[in-house]
Amino acid sequence: MFLIENRNSNTDDMEKLNLRGLSKIIKYRSKLLKNLRQRFEKEYLRQLVQNHNEKQSSNPQIGEIIIVGVDNKKRLFWPLAKINELIPGWEGKIRTVKLKMQHGAILRPIHRIYPLEIYSKESVDKVPGGEVSNSNNTTDNENNLTSAGAVIVKKFTSTGRHVKNH
Repeated sequence: MFLIENRNSNTDDMEKLNLRGLSKIIKYRSKLLKNLRQRFEKEYLRQLVQNHNEKQSSNPQIGEIIIVGVDNKKRLFWPLAKINELIPGWEGKIRTVKLKMQHGAILRPIHRIYPLEIYSKESVDKVPGGEVSNSNNTTDNENNLTSAGAVIVKKFTSTGRHVKNH
């Protein structure tokens, strides 16, 4: 049937594309995108910055995906970066980080970076900040990693609730 040419087939069942219908769809999608961006900025980015300012105790980790704070741009347009290197200050605390961005690498103080709840694939074997480790061998040094069998990991959601293992 498909190989034989059918000269009696009509295209009456196809909808005619009219300009008015397409313009309505375009307006609806642009309005939807605008509302989604506004909601993302209000609900997620503001909460992210607020939580970061309230609790400065969490140390950044290599491979963590972060938002770089820029003064002359809206939070919605702040660039994303990945932490490549942690640079300690004279007292041994992490004060500066080397970031890999889309168009190169930069140095930023930890007060101007805002961690997302995303980690790169290379840091999967490390215990991220959103998880608690019950191991006797854990230290602050990234070079001393324990075996996967010796670490019991408890996962928590962003609201602090415990995630049960099935």
